Amino acid sequence: MNGRDRVYDHAKLVLIFLVVLGHIIEPFISKSSGMESTFNFIYLFHMPAFIFISGYFTKGKWTLKTGLKLFLDYLVLFIMIQLVFVAFMKGIGIDQYQFLTVQPAYIYWYLFAMFVWSLMLPAALWLGRCVKMGIGHVLLVSMLVALGAGYIDQIGWAWSLSRILVFFPFFVLGYYFKSRGWIIYQVFPRGMALAVMLAGALIMWIWPNLFQFDLLSGANSYSKIGLNEIGLIVRLVLYLIQCLMIMAFFTLLPRKPFIFSRLGTKTLTIYILHGFIVKGLVAVSYFNELTVGKVLLLPILAIVLVIVLGRVPVRFQLSPLILKNDKRNQKSLGKVS
Repeated sequence: MNGRDRVYDHAKLVLIFLVVLGHIIEPFISKSSGMESTFNFIYLFHMPAFIFISGYFTKGKWTLKTGLKLFLDYLVLFIMIQLVFVAFMKGIGIDQYQFLTVQPAYIYWYLFAMFVWSLMLPAALWLGRCVKMGIGHVLLVSMLVALGAGYIDQIGWAWSLSRILVFFPFFVLGYYFKSRGWIIYQVFPRGMALAVMLAGALIMWIWPNLFQFDLLSGANSYSKIGLNEIGLIVRLVLYLIQCLMIMAFFTLLPRKPFIFSRLGTKTLTIYILHGFIVKGLVAVSYFNELTVGKVLLLPILAIVLVIVLGRVPVRFQLSPLILKNDKRNQKSLGKVS
């Protein structure tokens, strides 16, 4: 762990807390405008920031070993979690999810998207080199594709294709920062970063539907969320705001390790397990009635879930069980491209 930049651990810790908080707020957003504003503020930047981190730490190249790791740690894991989750849902009486479907169940689209993004980036970089484009141009093209994809109604929930295209620029942006040696938490002075975050919160509080969840989720075409011709402009403005908030968010994080820093390394475990718990609470009608007491308990519940699930002695990574880091495998695992 020597030389580890704890800012990214802290970022993942805060972001996974926001992920959990967002999912336990979600059942209440139809009952309270305050819940809706809080929910939309979370979704304004937390997923783009998480995807930025994933892009920052990606290798950006294909090898047989990295390909196998991606296959095992994301695609196979995605399929397994999907099957277990759907079975669990049916067991507790929630029938909205099906086994055989092209639409990833609930929150687990991210595992499939990570697999695809990790394949898309090396392909995009390779194509960029073929036409003599740098990573900056690849980032620009990824944004143009995402902006244009919103006009195609067929690009939507199926295979999470819309989300994959809409959020891919943040994945490329993370890799771009890493390739340039830039440090994202040194872009803004802290005072400016705080002002940006407060402005974002104020905007979402005053105009909770300025960026509706259907747009923030990136899951649908412009016409399906009522934006039609102006969708490209709205999404472009949203991209700019999200980039500012990502940089501000990182700037405000603590730089030194503290007692819960290591929980930032267990975000995958927290992410996978908390979905089962949230849906379990749905099944027992916890979210049927909104009370002041429940509102006050929501952040406490989210903190407890993060701490408890972060200490579960399980890592949802399949590759270490199959790919052994010995000399024989090192020799046999060569580059694919």
